[in-house]
Amino acid sequence: MTKSSFIIKGIVALIGCVAAAYIGQELLGGGALGWVVGGAVLGVTAGPFLQALVQWRKEKDAVRAKRL
Repeated sequence: MTKSSFIIKGIVALIGCVAAAYIGQELLGGGALGWVVGGAVLGVTAGPFLQALVQWRKEKDAVRAKRL
């Protein structure tokens, strides 16, 4: 994973968090539909970033295990 793609995924995740809060609370009134739509927005925007973090951590741990 390149540094620029990691940064782009982080920016998209940040924008998605703000968008999910706005959509869920302001546009849909904070009801059940707002939670569902907000969760879907978070899943689409923050999911790839979180998966990249997990992959980066696994690679870091593998390098550390080789040194020991």
